[in-house]
Amino acid sequence: MGSSPGIVSVMRFERPGDEHFSGYINYINRSDAMRSKHFKDWNAVNYDGYNHYMENPEKSTGIFTAGKDQLGLDARKQLRQLFEKAEQNGSVMWQTVVSFDNTFLAEHGIYDLQTQAVDQQKLRTAIRTGMGRLLADEGLTASALWSASIHLNTDNIHVHIATVEPDPQREFMEFERGGKVIQERKGYLKAGTLSKFKSAVANELLNRDPSLAQISSLIRDRLPAHQQPWRNLPDRQLMNYYKQIYSKLPDDRRQWRYNMNGIKSLRPLLDGFASRYMQLYHNNELKEFDSQLMIEVNFREFLYGKGQPGKEEHRSQDYYDHKYDELFARMGNSVLKEMLAQDRRNQYKQEDPKADASDPPKRSIARSVPIHGILSSLKVIKNLFRGDVQQHLLNKQAHDRSAAEEEAKKNNQNQDLYR
Repeated sequence: MGSSPGIVSVMRFERPGDEHFSGYINYINRSDAMRSKHFKDWNAVNYDGYNHYMENPEKSTGIFTAGKDQLGLDARKQLRQLFEKAEQNGSVMWQTVVSFDNTFLAEHGIYDLQTQAVDQQKLRTAIRTGMGRLLADEGLTASALWSASIHLNTDNIHVHIATVEPDPQREFMEFERGGKVIQERKGYLKAGTLSKFKSAVANELLNRDPSLAQISSLIRDRLPAHQQPWRNLPDRQLMNYYKQIYSKLPDDRRQWRYNMNGIKSLRPLLDGFASRYMQLYHNNELKEFDSQLMIEVNFREFLYGKGQPGKEEHRSQDYYDHKYDELFARMGNSVLKEMLAQDRRNQYKQEDPKADASDPPKRSIARSVPIHGILSSLKVIKNLFRGDVQQHLLNKQAHDRSAAEEEAKKNNQNQDLYR
């Protein structure tokens, strides 16, 4: 398939009274052939995500909704009445186009290139899953309804979706138009909503759940698994890490969580401990984890493309880095939890001289573990599998700053993206 993504989506919103809003309503209860013939009268999206001009569909399926695969004449009339009510009440209409690369669909058994048969039920189920996610992300689950149709074009199969609120709950915003300040319902979506929608469609369509569940199991259960207390592991370097971390923890125990600012300077030590532990005791699981991540990264690049420069160019690589961040955070918190329990026992012994003193020593200054050794071990854990993986732990601050700047850019471009 080359660099072309397997799934793309485009959205545009229309105001009440706009040509395509009224046009969509007018053709809801017309025949499929009539809707296809007058496609330009109700379609608000001129180009799909592949930058192809949206021509009249060669073949279109009937309208489907969240609860029905096909709508009879009475159901279409009722749907039209609800869309009319939405327009009268000042609702925005969101028109979304989801386009699929036909070769991509064929490779996953959803489309036959020779017979041009498509598994429409899979497409409908995937769209329903995606729309459920989109409405939830935008706070529209209780107020919005949508209808959709599948267009079976030669180049790319499309799904057209129209969404409205019959009783609008979307907040008002002020806009300047024609020299006047007017109030209208907010039309643009939050940054990331369309991306999450597309991910939900893809995960449902291609059943990525088992692969994602395997990654989650490695992070949550298999890699952090240990049969004895962290402090008792029979490795001198691990013991040195443990003592150094414990001796430098802040007095405020509320800060003893991996992502708290109070222990930011200790994260390299915690990560060094985790990387050393996994290489010693879970090396096979670690290789499996990295392999599964790379499969998912390649799949995401295949599915979505590599992104536009300066926008989502490193999106797939970010997924890889974030999953390692999640793993180190989980293991770090497990170590810190043990240290918290140990510290409370030590405090109890100080308050009660008769208490058993068999536990490890109180917090004190431990022999320093050279920082270059920590960073070296972190480098090894990734370069063990991939020579081109950057050391995100070494560049964590720079990465976080870049992510924050990227999010700010996306927020500033919201209206341009969705209008």
